[in-house]
Formats: sequence, C-alpha cells, structure tokens
Amino acid sequence: MTPSMVKAFRDSWKRKTEIVKLGRNGYVVAIVAIALVTLGGAAYLFRIPPFSEKKGEINASAVCQSLGSASKATTVLTSVLAEASSYAFDDEVHLRGDDDDSYRSHCFVSGDGDQLMSVTSEMMRDEPLEDWVESEVAESAGQQRLSPFLGDVKSAASESVAAIFMPCVSPGNIPGGQYNISVVVHLKNAKNVSSTDRQNSLIELAKGAAAYAHDKGKCNAPSELSA
Repeated sequence: MTPSMVKAFRDSWKRKTEIVKLGRNGYVVAIVAIALVTLGGAAYLFRIPPFSEKKGEINASAVCQSLGSASKATTVLTSVLAEASSYAFDDEVHLRGDDDDSYRSHCFVSGDGDQLMSVTSEMMRDEPLEDWVESEVAESAGQQRLSPFLGDVKSAASESVAAIFMPCVSPGNIPGGQYNISVVVHLKNAKNVSSTDRQNSLIELAKGAAAYAHDKGKCNAPSELSA
C-alpha cells in the first residue's frame, strides 16, 4: 500500500469515527430531550410549579347576599372551602310579603364547576327539634354526630353542616301558628382544616344567613342569635 493510499485510508477512518461520535452524541441529546418533555408533561398534569393553577380568590362583591355580611362571609368561606382556580355564586331570594309565609333563599357556591356548598333559608311552621332535624338536616349530616350550639335555640352542627331553626313570626300573625326561620349550611367539599375549625366556620355562616333571613323575612320575634 502506497503512502498516498495509507493517508486516504486514515482520513476515511477518521471521518467515520467522527460520524460515530456525532451519532452517539445525537442519541444522548435525543434521550435528554425526551426525558425533559416527559417531566414537563408530568409537571403540567399534576400541577407541579411552575404549571400549578393559580389559586382563586373569593371577592366580597360576588358573595351571596343571603349570607349576610359580605366581608364576614368572605373570610369564613376562604377559610373553609376547597381551593379552586375560580369560584362562582348563585343566589336566589324570594322575599316575604306582609301576609304570607313564603320567604326562602338558596345560595350555591361552586369552584371550578363543582358545587362546594349550599345554604338554604326558609320560613316554615314551628315543629319539635327532632322532627326538624330529621326532615331538614339529617340527610346533609349523613352519619356524623350533630351537636346543638345556640343554647335554647334549636340548632345542630357537625363538620359538614350547621343549621338553625329560630322563631320568626309569633302565633296569631299568620294562619297556622308560630313560624320559624330554618337555615341549613351544607359543606360538600372542604379545605384540609380540622373538624373543629370547619364546624365553627359553618356555624358562623349559618348565623349570618339567619340574621339576613330574620330581617328580610319580616320577623317580629326577637332574634336569638346571640344566645
């Protein structure tokens, strides 16, 4: 083999070696790229920063009027509702006339399209505590133990529900005897807080809704919410 042939062979081998090295580097780069794409997809899927959804805020102007004080309700709702990127409120209020017993309100709170809480207020005839709990509260409480929280006022609360049944219209004003305001706050999806804090928050919401209903329901019986 002549010197020129040897040089040509050496140059050819060098080019092949460089191609092989380039191929290996490209293979490594491809693996790294695939890994980064996979990790990025997983981070987005599981909402790992920086892909985590922005935590939504509850604006007092959007809160249901039937919950009473907007500022107080906003603080309580923020402390107890499950976190969501956005919240929505749907409030329906039927005001009572002078000679009827038809006051009622419904507040529904949603987060990212899922219902998180409902608050229902309604004027109805007075009845024994056990009957009211059975018809209006028990289903929302499920198997949870209910405890009173307003002294002599009919009330019941657990970590998912708080309810009040207080006098509104005294006997002799509407046919049928005494009428009460029934308020039931049902929490369906909560933030990760203690059961005690959750129950206390629901009680505050129930009191706010009851105060609003007592006013808008034109009750003539004294409010007993401070009991």
